[in-house]
Amino acid sequence: MNVGPIPTPPPRVATAHAVAGEAGPYRGFSTSICDLFRDPSRRTDCCAFACCGLMASDRNRYLLLGERPPPLWRRVLLYVVIPCVLLASMSYFAVETTTRDPDSGEETTVKVAPFQLTLLFWGYVLFALAYRRALNRQMRKEVVRRVYTEAEEDAGREVDPVRLAAYLKSRDWEIFSAHRSCCCYAHDDMRTNEPANDRADFCTLLWDAVARVCCCCQCWCQCCSICAIAQEEREVERLTGNRGKTMDYITFQRFDEYYPAIQAVNESQDRGFFNFLPHWRATSELSRSLLKNVAGVLIILTLFALSNIDRNFTFGNMIVLVLTLAQAFGIELLVHWTWNRFDLSFDSVVKYFSCGFFLTTPLAIVFELIINMLTTVVGLVMLFFVLAVDDDLVQGIQDNPQRAIKKFAVEYQGIFIFNLFLQSFVIAALVEEMVKYFGYWMVVVPDLMPKRTQTSDVEEDGEDSAVTPTRSYKSTGTAITVAMVSVALGFACCENLMYVFVYSPTPSLGVEITTLVARSFFPVHPLCAAIQSIGVCKRDLEGERKTGIGRIISPAVLLHGAFDFVLMV
Repeated sequence: MNVGPIPTPPPRVATAHAVAGEAGPYRGFSTSICDLFRDPSRRTDCCAFACCGLMASDRNRYLLLGERPPPLWRRVLLYVVIPCVLLASMSYFAVETTTRDPDSGEETTVKVAPFQLTLLFWGYVLFALAYRRALNRQMRKEVVRRVYTEAEEDAGREVDPVRLAAYLKSRDWEIFSAHRSCCCYAHDDMRTNEPANDRADFCTLLWDAVARVCCCCQCWCQCCSICAIAQEEREVERLTGNRGKTMDYITFQRFDEYYPAIQAVNESQDRGFFNFLPHWRATSELSRSLLKNVAGVLIILTLFALSNIDRNFTFGNMIVLVLTLAQAFGIELLVHWTWNRFDLSFDSVVKYFSCGFFLTTPLAIVFELIINMLTTVVGLVMLFFVLAVDDDLVQGIQDNPQRAIKKFAVEYQGIFIFNLFLQSFVIAALVEEMVKYFGYWMVVVPDLMPKRTQTSDVEEDGEDSAVTPTRSYKSTGTAITVAMVSVALGFACCENLMYVFVYSPTPSLGVEITTLVARSFFPVHPLCAAIQSIGVCKRDLEGERKTGIGRIISPAVLLHGAFDFVLMV
């Protein structure tokens, strides 16, 4: 593991929780473990959800210890290639066994993987999880040590190694329990006497409601250490003076290392349509790495398709994949490159698109599965009451389930429409629009960092204008819109790939092309993102404090939900 220079923290001021040498009120921390989304202006909480907090944990380690994460190829090898090879081996060496149904006498053939390979696969998965948990606990222990040391210094006392060791020893169980795959963490919220949050929005109130329900048993449920990593990230930002907001994730490249080149390109105002090279030279290490890796994956997939190893993925399927990507890139070309390339840099567009493709789509899948399970429970309860009074329907389900379902939809239209409403407006529209907003909110780029914004499109003259970059409200608003549309295009591109290659009823080239054309006819995701950007501009540019996430996403949820509802009906 590479070790870079440890960032020097800024001069500290005494914190409110450093009283009499005590550490933070929340078991050594200044915020509670269930404080996610309680501050609408805080971006780090969203980042803790991406990749189960992996990127946030890497940034915490770099800011506090100066340690860089392992290179991408090593992580791909350890967490993707080796598990896939083991799974492929289990499938290749599987042995067919025949079982006979004692009632019907029918024989069924089942493939069973060798016990040794199955044991090796699950052993490797458990080892990888245990190793990651150990790294997270080590990091949490270091954060606790830094917070205790800061509190002692702010109280005017020297740090006693014996007392420090005893304090860390007393926190061993808390550190261990905070980083388990799925666990209940003893409730640490002491905010009973704090005033109400006047900046609370829809998401804040919703999270508060969930927190109060979950904490009624004095325990806070978390999965994959997401809440603990977010708590540590908030603490690390406080300890290091928010230095993480001026550098990229993954590469940890500072904005001032590449943003001057972006400013120079913007000042040149070279509107040649094919003059791409200056924009490429001004990109950050992160954007270049993303583009190079995507190009490498496409080359590997092309060679795989040409080799005819898998009959289900031929060169024709590769053409469909390229067309799916081209559909999103074509819209991005019009929205950004043709008209607005100097309002938001190409570097930022790459980051926003990648966030929508790689981060928000998995989040949407997970949240949709969770909400789908909850709505399924509600549906089963309603179905139970229906079956309790309708004996004919029970008999119909036993004789012909498909006909019984059609009969149920006709006779109980209210329940059927209510189920479609939940599927379209809650599971699909609400979740997807919310994660797309979070996808925009979690990405910090120098183009949209706080800076002086003019009230007109005319450049102000003066000495100060040469020091502090200025831009018009129109340019900033355009940049916000392009950024949110880029996240939505990345999300829609990944979703289209899944519908074309995973959810297609039959794996044929004609069905894949038909699915792609049908989904390209009405680009609902970028349209909804553009609608969301109106609310974001009102909040961030016009200063409307009442414009929270609820008002931002509500119009988009209505449009998206109505579109899905019509398709389902």
